[in-house]
Amino acid sequence: MSLGKSYINCQQDTALPHSLPWHPRLSERLGLFRLVECRGNHELCFTDPQRPADAIERAGRD
Repeated sequence: MSLGKSYINCQQDTALPHSLPWHPRLSERLGLFRLVECRGNHELCFTDPQRPADAIERAGRD
């Protein structure tokens, strides 16, 4: 049984320098995964919690 994997990428996230992006540098280590893009930054859960909630829902769909 394989486990489905998703990666949610907040496009304006600056928690790390742009020279060290999470995607695709680290997300490619997941193998086959679903990429869900989301406008916003690292604090999106505080500023607009509905947006990451929608992204999580999309990430879990088949």
